[in-house]
Amino acid sequence: MGVAVNEQHIKVDNTPTQPPREIPTKRLIGDSMGQFGLNISSGLLGLITYYYTDVVGVSAAVVGTVMLLTKVLDAFADIGMGVLVDRTKSKYGQARPWLLWMTIPMFISLFLMFSVPDISSTGKIIYAIITNLVFYILVFTPTSIPYTSLMALTTRNSYERSLMGIIRSSSGYLAGMVVAVAFVPVVTAMGNSRSDWTLLVAIFAGVAAIGIFIAFLSNKEKYNNVQLDELGMFQDKTPIREGLKLLFANKYWVYMFFVMALANILFALGVAAGSYYAKYIWGNVSLIGIMGAIGLIPVIIGFALSGPFIKRYGKRATALGGIIIGLLGAVVRLVAPESITLGLICSIFQTLGTIPLMAVGGALVTDTIEYGEWKFNKRLVGLTNSVIGFGSKVGTAIGTAMIGWFLALGGYVEQATIQGEGAKQAIIALNIYVPIVVFILLAVFLYKNKLDKEYPTIVRELEDRRKA
Repeated sequence: MGVAVNEQHIKVDNTPTQPPREIPTKRLIGDSMGQFGLNISSGLLGLITYYYTDVVGVSAAVVGTVMLLTKVLDAFADIGMGVLVDRTKSKYGQARPWLLWMTIPMFISLFLMFSVPDISSTGKIIYAIITNLVFYILVFTPTSIPYTSLMALTTRNSYERSLMGIIRSSSGYLAGMVVAVAFVPVVTAMGNSRSDWTLLVAIFAGVAAIGIFIAFLSNKEKYNNVQLDELGMFQDKTPIREGLKLLFANKYWVYMFFVMALANILFALGVAAGSYYAKYIWGNVSLIGIMGAIGLIPVIIGFALSGPFIKRYGKRATALGGIIIGLLGAVVRLVAPESITLGLICSIFQTLGTIPLMAVGGALVTDTIEYGEWKFNKRLVGLTNSVIGFGSKVGTAIGTAMIGWFLALGGYVEQATIQGEGAKQAIIALNIYVPIVVFILLAVFLYKNKLDKEYPTIVRELEDRRKA
């Protein structure tokens, strides 16, 4: 068991002293292609509910339950993946080799998910469960957890982690915009048949796989378990039960656990629920593409301002400010929920509000690794990120399942041209009321997370320990 450290002697140090830059900008850009690939995948998965209900013809309630089941099972796989990352040793490092191993499976599994055969309803459901489990447990998790862990394994510079987060998020959001803006209009123009969906998904899946491979080529680990073993540090394998106990004793990690889970509820609703809103509230599903295109405005503004704001105010304050802007955007939509103009304008502010958190979320999580190492003398890289991944997957599962459940409660009729008032109210709730609640909870947990102020002192004390 690690040795706990008394926090009372910490003197808050607000000076911006940081170790020198460790990663060239061109490698940061190459690294961000991993996020591009992952977000192409998650963008496609955000459309899977719409694909199942309106293209394949599966009941919305059944789809919601299937999504919850597969994502919850996958969430538990995240914890096991974290243990694997912490114990992986290869010529490529600790986390990096997983990107190479998952490149081809990423393409194949995405292709299979959107290739539901024309069989019985039960057969479609079984096919959906199997392909979802294969993708999430055997492909997405073994890609995303190692990729997230690379931030802690490549640099200890807090600002550089923020910069890596900004560039990753920029690439990831670009990928999400490509899916949001292009996919539905293009597949609709193609004819919107099952084969059209499968063909277009194959193209997007190929791009996602290439992005993962470029990230593998661009990274170099400097602080993995091989280097630590050479220093004679942290050679023992922390049992998973002890590791989990240490994580939940790390207050800043706990705050970020809830932040990332809530954020993924928001993201899951934003991708899929928006398609129903455009189709049944605004009367034109193609408006989702316009919403995505308009969303480029806050993306450009948000990422352009994130760097300067982080330097001046810190990661946590920047993310908190963004969440407040997003909350205001969601609240104003209550004035006229069916107004296209107001909805499009407010969506700009809602999107702008999530950009800072996207940019610094990974860095805020990664900083808790140093805090845990400082407090308990245990450096848990893979487990830290995998249990955060667990919470994020549960959040995505809840958000995705809520869509199916809310629609079912509202009396949604699959593949119908016009929906009843109950279904419309359910769609409005998914796009406005639920996001308001999530924004408020995000603000609370970010407000409580004040690690930014302590981090420089913690890093210096860790360096002093290593020198001693």
